[in-house]
Amino acid sequence: MEKYLYFMEETDGAFDGANDAMCRPLSQFRGFGIVAATTTLELHFDSMLGTGADIAAVDKVVLTVTANKQKEIIQALINLFNAPMIAGDGKGMIVVADDSNSVFADSRITACAITVTAAA
Repeated sequence: MEKYLYFMEETDGAFDGANDAMCRPLSQFRGFGIVAATTTLELHFDSMLGTGADIAAVDKVVLTVTANKQKEIIQALINLFNAPMIAGDGKGMIVVADDSNSVFADSRITACAITVTAAA
C-alpha cells in the first residue's frame, strides 16, 4: 500500500479553483528545496502534466514555515514518510498542509501554495 501526501491551499474550504488541493503518491516525491526566503520550504514532485522531454519539469508545493526551521521540518516530514503503515489504520494519506482546516503535519508549517507545471 502506498502513502499519499495531501495539500490544500485554500482557506475557505471550497474546492472551486484549479489546483486548490493536491494529493500525490509518495513515490512521486523528488525532494526538498530551500528558496531565498527564510520562511519557505519547497517539496518537489514529478510533473503531472509534463512528460518525455519535460522530465525536468516539477510540480511543487511551497510551505510557509517558521523562520529558519527548514531542517527540523524536513526531518519531521521524513519521519512521517518513513513511519510504518498498517493496512486499515487510516495512515495511507498524510496531511502535510491543509490551510482550510488549519491541519499541518508539523506545528512549524503555517500554509502552502501549489504549483502544477504544464508541459513546455
